[in-house]
This record gives sequence, C-alpha cells and structure tokens, in this order.
Amino acid sequence: MSELVERFRAVFDAVGAEAITRERERRLPYAEIELLRKAGFTKVTLPREYGGDAATHSEFFELLVELARRDSNLAQLFRSHFSFIDRTVLSPPSSQREARLKRVATGAIIGNASHEKSAAKVGSLSTTLNEDLVLDGTKYYSTGTLFADVVSVAASRGDQVVGVLVDTGAPGVERVDDWTGFGQRMTGSGTTIFSSVAVDEDDVVSFDREQASHGGAFVQLVLLAAVTGIGRAIVDDAVAYLRARTRNYSHGSGATVQQDPLVQEVVGTLSAHSFAADSAFAAAVRGLDASTAAIVGGADAETRTARIAEVEFATTRAQLVVLPNVLAAATELFEVGGASAVDTGLALDRHWRNARTIASHNPAKYRARAVGDQLINDTPIVAWWSTGEA
Repeated sequence: MSELVERFRAVFDAVGAEAITRERERRLPYAEIELLRKAGFTKVTLPREYGGDAATHSEFFELLVELARRDSNLAQLFRSHFSFIDRTVLSPPSSQREARLKRVATGAIIGNASHEKSAAKVGSLSTTLNEDLVLDGTKYYSTGTLFADVVSVAASRGDQVVGVLVDTGAPGVERVDDWTGFGQRMTGSGTTIFSSVAVDEDDVVSFDREQASHGGAFVQLVLLAAVTGIGRAIVDDAVAYLRARTRNYSHGSGATVQQDPLVQEVVGTLSAHSFAADSAFAAAVRGLDASTAAIVGGADAETRTARIAEVEFATTRAQLVVLPNVLAAATELFEVGGASAVDTGLALDRHWRNARTIASHNPAKYRARAVGDQLINDTPIVAWWSTGEA
C-alpha cells in the first residue's frame, strides 16, 4: 500500500462505515464528502505549490479504488473533479490555468454537466452560450454536481463547443435530484438546468478535440476504479459473511461452512476475479503515467500521440477484463450462503447493481469492436465520443 493509502485509511473507513445504510435508504453522502474535503482528498493530485500532494496517476487511482472499496458512489462522483484537475495541471501556463488551480486549492469541488437528452443530433448540443455570455440549457447525468461548488458545462458557442465553469449557487442554476438508476444511486447524477445564467469570459474554454489528450482514458479509468473497488468489496463481504456464519446444510461438504471446500472454492474464485480486475486496471493506469511523462517532459508531438494512443488502447482492453470479472463475482457471491445472503440488511445485491450501472455507461460490445478494428485495420480508438439523436 502507498503512503497516501495508509494516510487516508481512517477517513475512508469513516466514510464507508454507513455505506450499506446509505444504500438502503438512498441517503446522499453530503457529510461524507465534507469529511473527504477536510481530510485533503479533493486536493491529492494538485501540485504541492497549491497545497496538494502531487500524487502520480498510479498513486491516485490506487487511492480511488480503495475509496470505492468502501463506497463506489463516492469514487464515481469525483470523476469530473479529478478530470478537471488533470487537464488543468497539464495545460500550458496561463492566468486562466492559475485561477482554476487556485479555485480547487481553496477546497472547491468540481461537478459535471455535459450530457443531454435533447433533440440534438449525435455530436451536437442544445445547451448554448450566446454572444452576451448567457448560458441556457438542460443537462442530465450530471454526476457529482449535487455536491459540487462549481460545475463544468459543455455548451455550443456559435459553431464551437466550449466548456464553461459556473458556480452551482449562481442565479439561474437549478440542481435536481432525479437520478433513478437502480445502481450508483448516491452519485448525484441528476438533472441540472441553466436558465439565463450570466458567465464570465475567463470561465470559458474552447475544446480542441483534434489536440491529443489522455482525458478520454482518464474519465474511463475513474469508472473502472469504482468497479475495481467493488470487486475488492465483494471479496471482503464474502469473507465477513462466512466468518460469522454458524448455520450449515445437512448435505454440505464440510463440518462447518468455513471448512466446506466448495464454499472455499467460491471465495477463491471471487478473489481471482478481483485479482484479474486489479491487474488489468493497474496496467492501464501505468499507461497514463507514461503519457503524462511524455506531456510534462516536453516530448515531441509524435511521441506524445503514441503514448496517448497506447493508454487509450490499454484502457479500452481493461474495460473488457474489469467489467465482466466483477459482474461475474457479484453474481457468484451468493453461492457462499443460503437465503440469509439475500437479506436486505446485508445489501449484497448492491455490488451487482452498482457494477452493472457503471458498465452500462459504455456498452462493452462497442469497446470490444473498437479493439478488434484497431488490431485488424489500424483504426485508432476514439477517445471522445458523444450521444444524441440518430
């Protein structure tokens, strides 16, 4: 375990203490997020001159997996926050970059408002920023925004797509807690409405999708971190359940359930599923370290592009290992016990529901096809994709 994991162990245990109760009651984790903020978690990837820990990607993602092990909702809801820090840290020096990093340094949490369920075509947005710097639109799946101080909004500005930073308490901003998915129910992934919101020009950044960036891999790895953490939690829950179990079956294969070789085999299989997820995930994150080194080290454009392509490919393949292994483990978990394992007090079903919900963000068949297309036809993995009307 890294020094950072050891340092945050106690606060992670604290925010995970009531995870099952929150799951049953759908209690939003406002208090837990404040604990994480006060402990400095929201600043771990900031450079030291801004009060952060300058955590490497490998250090940060191991930390995120351990948070997800306690509560996968908490890991996912910080997705946009840490993505924002990463792309800002790696951007060229400017007064705008300085102002954004200082915003996070003061403790601000960044949310997301990018996806829509409008009539806009694929690749287009109905949310607009007009010539008077007034923002209007409705966003869905605004993960983390219920808990955020600032939200990053994707909008059309003429024929450009821009990112706009908006204070969540600004006039005209409405955050709605209407996320009804059966999993990841406490991520704050509801609707955000912007009605004639005045914007400052300094808070507007143009997107250049042609510029090589590992940002697409980064946001996918946050989701995979949450699922990898679920895999570890499945093993934890299986072991805890069995150590406490006193009942057994007359037709069981051991004197006690703990001594039953079939039950032991199930736990061993769960651990192997988790190990496979851990290994694939760690391999993809190492690629992110390599792409960062190329960017920060001033490597030539060809080298940077190559490193970024490698991490996109590794991340896409990792999805095809992490997701099915953890989903399989979430089902096989119930083979360790009888009817008592489905008691709602244990909430063991949360692991499958949460992993399945995250997996549905990016249909795995599309990801497998993209890998095959690259191997056969040298077609690059698409880093940034969008949704909309066909």
